[in-house]
Amino acid sequence: MGLLKQGIIAGSNRSGIYKPFILPGLLIVCTIFYYFGELVEWAAWDALRASFFYGVHDVHRLLFLVPITYAGYNARIKGAVIVTLVSLIIFLPRAFFISPYPDAFLRMFIFTVFAGTLGGLTGMVHNHMERSQLLETKMADQRNRMLQIIDNMADGIVVTGQDYRIRLMNSRMAKHFGEGTGLTCYEHLHKIQEPCRDCKIEYIINSNEICRWQCQFPDSRVCDIIAAPYVDIDGTACQIAIFRDIIPRTTT
Repeated sequence: MGLLKQGIIAGSNRSGIYKPFILPGLLIVCTIFYYFGELVEWAAWDALRASFFYGVHDVHRLLFLVPITYAGYNARIKGAVIVTLVSLIIFLPRAFFISPYPDAFLRMFIFTVFAGTLGGLTGMVHNHMERSQLLETKMADQRNRMLQIIDNMADGIVVTGQDYRIRLMNSRMAKHFGEGTGLTCYEHLHKIQEPCRDCKIEYIINSNEICRWQCQFPDSRVCDIIAAPYVDIDGTACQIAIFRDIIPRTTT
C-alpha cells in the first residue's frame, strides 16, 4: 500500500513538471494544423497535399477550442482571455493576407468571440465548483469540531430528523441507551412502535423555538430535556436535544 501511494505521488509530481508546457504545446500544434497547407507549399511536401487544408478554415479553427477551454479551466477567466487573444493574433495573417474566401475576418472574429466566451464560462464554472468544494470542506470541518465538542459533553446529546430517526448520538447517550443512530427515537429510547403522544419535534422544527420538558424512560430514568431546531450539514431540518439526568435509572 505504501509503494502504491509513493507511486501515485511520484506520478503526480511528474505531471506537475510537464504542466507548464501543455498549453504552449497545444497552441503550437493548433497553429501548425491551421497553417499546414502553407507549410506544405513552403516545404514542397507534395505527398502531404490535401484539399482539406486549402478550404474554408472555419473547421480548422475549432481545434483552438481545446487550448482556450484548457486555459479557462486551469487559469480561469484571465487565462481564457489571454489565450483567446493569442489565438486571434494567430488567425489574423490568414484573415488579412491568405484566405481568398469572402468575409474571412468577420468569420474569424465571430469564432474568436464565441471561443473566448466559452473559455470564460469554463473558468467561471470551475471557480464556482472550487468555491463550493471549499465551502463544503469548511462546513465538514466545523461539523467535525462541533461533534467532537458534543461527544465530550457530560450531558447526552441527540440529533433527530423530522422522520424521527436519530442522526447523531454522543458517547454519553450511547453509553446509557446504546448506539441508536439510524433508528427512530421512539423505538430506541422509549421502546414503543409509534411516536410519543406529546412529541415536540414537529413543533420545535416548524416554530423555530426552544422547548424544555421532563421525560421518563422505561428504565425509570428521568431526564430534563432542552431541545432546539438545528439544520444538519446536508440542509435537513432537525431537532438537537440535550438530556440531563434528574433521576438515574433504577438498578436491581
